[in-house]
Amino acid sequence: MEKTRISPKQLFALIMLFEFGTALVVPIGLAGRQDVWLSILLALIGGIGLFLAYDYLFRQYPDLPLSGYARQIVGKPVGWLLSLLYVPFFIYLAARDLRDAGDLLATSVFHRTPLFVISALMIVAVVYVLHKGIEVFARTGEIYLMVLIGLGVLGNIFVLFSGLIDLKNLHPLLAKGWRPVIKDAYPNIFMFPFGEMICFTTMLPSLNKRRSGRKTGVIALICSAVILSMTHAVEIAVLGSDMYGRAAFPLLTTISKVNIGDFLQRMDVIVILTLIIGNFFKIAVFCYAALIVACDLFKVNEQQKLVLPVGIVVLLTSMMIAGGWSQHIEEGRLTIKFLLPLFSVVIPALLLAVHLIRKRFGVYRPNMPADDKS
Repeated sequence: MEKTRISPKQLFALIMLFEFGTALVVPIGLAGRQDVWLSILLALIGGIGLFLAYDYLFRQYPDLPLSGYARQIVGKPVGWLLSLLYVPFFIYLAARDLRDAGDLLATSVFHRTPLFVISALMIVAVVYVLHKGIEVFARTGEIYLMVLIGLGVLGNIFVLFSGLIDLKNLHPLLAKGWRPVIKDAYPNIFMFPFGEMICFTTMLPSLNKRRSGRKTGVIALICSAVILSMTHAVEIAVLGSDMYGRAAFPLLTTISKVNIGDFLQRMDVIVILTLIIGNFFKIAVFCYAALIVACDLFKVNEQQKLVLPVGIVVLLTSMMIAGGWSQHIEEGRLTIKFLLPLFSVVIPALLLAVHLIRKRFGVYRPNMPADDKS
């Protein structure tokens, strides 16, 4: 297995980029409409709680990924089977994000380019960076987080100076009470994007200062949630709640309205770059998680051997995942309702409960990690 390390700063960058992913450009939560920005902040509370549970298990088994401590907690046969389910789960989520990026690029920019070609080019980049190792991947994340923040600042300046923002579109606040807002937050936004953080259980063992993982993760989640909340609030302020709900990519629709002095127009490239960067890192993190679990279960010492096969499976799955955009969106709703809760909440909660019971009766003594300063 790979013995390389990443720093807390690099983990912060990867979590931020992962949380942005497709969540910046697609509508998340529709029941609350103009209050979706508030739903994001409410869902953050559950997201932090979920990450703290993942971090607790990591601290008890500091050298093991999810698949490793699952076998330790519930026994090798059951733990192995449970862990095996996470390989297709991570691959499926990576394929969904690859399809999101491919569809947006195919419909907005590369009209005559086949979807397969667009997706293949992106997966080639993912395979390349993962073949170089987690350290290279993490350092790349540090750089591109700054690029993504710069694009976000630039885009918001253009929207502001175009005079597109109408704060009346955000009113009335809580028009139908708290029920729609909470319904948006749980389980919808709680699962997407916060529930997808389960994949970082495979990356935490690579952290060089392991005790800082909790603080780093929580701060990254708070920062990403605040930026997501502000971004979707701006989208609703520009488009209105009805158009926001109907648009497949509301951020692209928002930025396409920019017109400063009939000179600065067609700023769509900002959204395209945002999606490519965010989606690239999200797909890569999911693929890395699938790699780690597969290598751990099948005792593969060199992860590079499985990078290409995983990339090919992700590419083919993304092409077969749905016949069209509407079917893809409908499958996404089912994923949020059933698949993500099972793998992100139910199974980790089961592992946590069994671990605490064993700890209570003295079956297991936790091994607290010491920071590795090297």
